[in-house]
Parts: sequence; C-alpha cells; structure tokens
Amino acid sequence: LMIEDLRGCLDTVSQQVCVPSELTVGFTTTLTCFGESVTFTPELLTPEPPANSLVEFAWNFGDPVTGSNNISTLKTPGHIFSSVGFYTVNFFATDKFGCIASSYQTVQVNALPVANFSYATGQCDSTLIFSSTSVDTSSTINTSIWQYGDGTSDTLTTPESIHKYPTPGEYITSLTIINDNGCTDTFTDTVTRSACIVAAAISTESLLCQNYLLTFADISTCEGTITQWNWNFGDGTPPLNYGIYQPTITHTFLNPGPYTISLKVSTQVGTSTISDSTTLQILVKPTPLAGFSADPVCLGINAEFNDTTNANGATALFYRWEFGDEGISDTSNLKNPDYLYTVPGTYHPELIVKNQFGCQDTATTDLTVNGLPDAGYTNSLACSGQMTYFFDASQPYIAPIAEWGWRVNDSLGMVGSMQGSTPAFTFDSTGRYQVMLTVADSIGCADTIIQQVTVNPSPASAFSYTENVENIQGQVQFTNGSVGAEYYFWDFGNGETAYSESPLITYAEDGTYEVILVSVSETGCHDTATIIYEMIFKGLWVPNAFAPGGTIQATRYWKPVGVNLASYNVEVYNSYGSLLWKSSKLDEKGAPAEGWDGIYNEKICQQDVYVWKIQAIFRDGSVWYNQDVGEHEGLSEPVWGTITLIK
Repeated sequence: LMIEDLRGCLDTVSQQVCVPSELTVGFTTTLTCFGESVTFTPELLTPEPPANSLVEFAWNFGDPVTGSNNISTLKTPGHIFSSVGFYTVNFFATDKFGCIASSYQTVQVNALPVANFSYATGQCDSTLIFSSTSVDTSSTINTSIWQYGDGTSDTLTTPESIHKYPTPGEYITSLTIINDNGCTDTFTDTVTRSACIVAAAISTESLLCQNYLLTFADISTCEGTITQWNWNFGDGTPPLNYGIYQPTITHTFLNPGPYTISLKVSTQVGTSTISDSTTLQILVKPTPLAGFSADPVCLGINAEFNDTTNANGATALFYRWEFGDEGISDTSNLKNPDYLYTVPGTYHPELIVKNQFGCQDTATTDLTVNGLPDAGYTNSLACSGQMTYFFDASQPYIAPIAEWGWRVNDSLGMVGSMQGSTPAFTFDSTGRYQVMLTVADSIGCADTIIQQVTVNPSPASAFSYTENVENIQGQVQFTNGSVGAEYYFWDFGNGETAYSESPLITYAEDGTYEVILVSVSETGCHDTATIIYEMIFKGLWVPNAFAPGGTIQATRYWKPVGVNLASYNVEVYNSYGSLLWKSSKLDEKGAPAEGWDGIYNEKICQQDVYVWKIQAIFRDGSVWYNQDVGEHEGLSEPVWGTITLIK
C-alpha cells in the first residue's frame, strides 16, 4: 500500500495476508512410557520454514484427570499421562501473521516393564549367576544393562549374566531393562559375594562308647574367617556354641545308640552372615557301668571284693582288678576276688570292666585296712589258792580297745576264763599255766598273746592269843601258828604293828580290834588271818572299912569301885541280919554311883563289923565272882564280905 499526501510525500506499507489453506502444522513426541514425561515438539509443515514464524501455541493432551496440567501454552511442553492407554492430543498454533492452524494426533502411553533379578552363588566360587526376573506385560524386553557395583557393567540381550567378583564382600548391583517400546525400569539390590566356607567335622575316636569323653575335630574351611561354630549332638543336650576357634571339642553321650551330630559354621561378610552346615552320623556302643563293694578289714584278714557292675546289655564282661598295693603285682581277672594286704592303711582299689565291644568303665573306692592292737598284759605274783590279778598292757593301733577275753590252760586243757581289762583268777594248785589274752578294739580288730604263769605255793596263816598275861588287863600274848611262811606282819588294830613271829601287845583302851596276821613265803606268796578281839577293862573292888566322921573325905563313905558293870546290886547287913542299905545305881562308865554313909534310920551306926553282898554282871556278860585279875587257883570265890565301921 502506497499513499501520497498533498505535499507529495509518499509512504509505503506491506502486510502478508493469511490464506488459511496455506498454514499446516503438526507435532512430534518423545517416547511415551507410563510415568515418564512426554515432550511434544510443534512442526510447521507449510509454508516452508522458518518454523519460528509460529508465535502462539495451545495444547490439550486429552488427559482431563490431570486437571490444569492437561493444557499448556508452551512451545514444547511435557506431560505425564495419568495411566496407560490411548490419548487424543490437540495442538493449535498461530503464526506471526495471525494465521491459526491445528493438528490432532493419537498418542499411546505404553506400560513400563518391572525390573527385578535374583542371583546364586556356586559352592566355594567367587562367580555369581544373575537372572533377570523382570516382567513386561505390554511389550518384550530386549535389553538388559547390568551394573555390578565393582566398576564393571554388561549390556546384554539375554536375561542372565555371569560375573566374577575379585574379593568377597557386598556390592550394590543394578539391572536396567529396555523393552521394544523403549520403556525402561531399573532395580537395585545389594548382593553378597561370600567367602568360600565349607563345614566339615570328623570323629577322632576309633571306638565310640557310652559315657566316654569323645573328641570331634572341626575341619571346616573358609576363605575368610569363621566367626561362629554351632554343634548339636542330637542327644537332647544344649548346643555347643563358641566364637573362638577350637581344633577339637569333646562330648559325652550318656546313652548308647545312633546319633546325628550337626555342625554349622558361619562367617561375616559385610553385614551379612554366611553359613554352611554338615552332619556326622555315629553309633555309640553301650558301656558297662562298673561298680563294686569292699568292707574295711583288719590286718591279716583277706579283703573281699564284690562286683556290682551293671552289664548294660553286654553279653560278655572282662575284669581287671588293681588293689592299690604299691610295689606289688596285685592284679586279678576274677569277678569277685579277695586280697590280703600286709600293711595297714588306706588303699584305692580299682576295677576296670570291659565288654565285647571294647567299651570299658572304671570304678574305684577307698578301702581301709585297720591295724591290729598289740596285746599284752602283766600279772601279780601267782600263788595257789589266792587271787592272781591281771593287768591289761595292750596298746591300741588307732581305735580304742573295747573287749578283753582271757583263757587259762593247764597241761590238760582249759581250767578257766576271765573278762575285762583287770580280772583276777584263783589258781587252785601250784604249777605252770598258759594264760591267753585276746583283745579287740572298737572296730573289731583283734590280737592275741599267750604267756606262761608260774603259780607258787601259798603259806597258811594262823594264830591264837592269851589275855591278861601277868595279871595285867589289856596285855595279850599272840601265838603264831602259820605254816610255810618266812616273814610275818601283824596289825593289831590299835595303830601298832609288828614283824616278830609271836608278839606281846598291850591294849590301853576298851575297844573292838581287828587283828591281822599276814604271813609271807620265801617266794613272796602271802596269806592273811584275821580275828576280832574285844578288849574291855572290867573289875569291882570293895572297901573293907570306912570312917563316917573321919577327916579324910574319901573314907567317910563306903563305896565299891568298879568299871564296865552292866548290872549291879549291893546290900549291907548288920550282925543280926537286918538290911541297913542297898543300891543298884551305875554311872555311864559302869561304875557304882552311890556309897553308904553309915547311917541307918537317920542315925549313924555304931562301930562294928557289917556284912555286904553284891551281885554284878559286866558289860561283856561275865559275872563278877569277887575275883581279881591274875591267878587265884585254889581260892574260894565268895560274893560277900565284911565292912568295919570306925568311929
């Protein structure tokens, strides 16, 4: 367009006029996989480029579920579709001339594949076998890209991969899969390249027996370090677990039978525990349960051993005894042997019992062999007819002596027995005797001794006595009548003794005296004779005159003097036979207690001769006959007399 004004000035403007049929547009898309953003790129189909003549854009993705994200005014927008499927995408474009054109296109949103994999390790092999377990429901997976985590990778068209790791450890491995639609997915996992670990165990025993301490060796191997061992013996006992290497372990099976022993060994690789297990089949043979009894014995008596073994199902048992007697060959193969120990002490006998399988058991106990007491005795001088005393001199070994048995034999046999530690025995006749003593202690151990005892003849003691010798009361002559004696000993019971054959002794006081004579033979045997001698001083003296009026007090009364009178009666008569005075009173000494003062009928009698009569009995029962001590042979024995009263 050109215009000219009145002055002749010109101006020109030009403008393109849009012809709709001449503007054609379209668009392209990137890979349409679900969950991924699809990029849309506009295309100017006509007229010829420059395509940048398009200045305005309007997009509708046909996915109203996405809300405001369903439209866009961007030149090359991106959109994430809400689900798998087909969508109609509408595109409007305006060029710089204002011409508008549109394009419609159906877009398919493809489902994504689901990546996953598994892997397996070989036995003691550093090579891992990877297997893709990816799933694609809408297409075919054609590419697998493996990143092994050790800096290496593989792109493969097959679902499996084999990879060898240089060292044990944990590796982060990923698998990316691509399907025919170009859609991809990636799965990442930590894989463990284990150290080579193999559990293995053996029994080191050639004979497996019940109640034996059996040894098992661990021969497990590992490229790394085994950190844990777990044994299970299959017999119900708690497992054995430990974390420090032990070349061997031991275990005792309490019952026979088959057992399955399992061993599990483990190692640590990163945060993973790698383990291997093995089993060992064994057959445990039955073992006899050895036992025996043996009671304590005394020295010199055989110890008896009684087998109490439990055969535990065995059909044959073999015995070996060791009696513990050092330095002596003291074995036996008998079932129930006996053995004589020669020295007291405590022994440790042992019984080993083996069955037909070769399994054996041992039993032991303490056996005491008690020493014997040492019998011995002494005895007093043996004299016929008298007690011979025996005194135990035995020495105990350890236990106290509790019993004593004595036996007395002559040439013809046993003549008597005794009991106790200090018995006595009377030998009836002289001669030689065998006296045997057997002692036993509190545990029953005994010893015997036999000694010869010579029995000597005993003297026979005898004596008599004569009283009032030489008319002296209390003077006694003892006459010895002993036979077979050489020495004598007298005890008179008053504190006096004598060694003469026939002594003369004077007793000074009344009393009952035991007189003992011990006669001793030349060999020392003795005999004793004893009598009881009653000594009593007795007498009664009658005065023949008195003077009642005299100057001497003692002569003023007529009073008989006596001692040890039991009864007494005195009477005084005149010459005409008249009774003038009488008395029967005695004091505590048995002496007359009253005297006559010469008075009759309250008058003193005249001087004259008077007659007295006395009846008296002494305390020993003898009757007084007016006798003095001494010899009065041929004399009369009156019991009366006369008194002269003097004025």
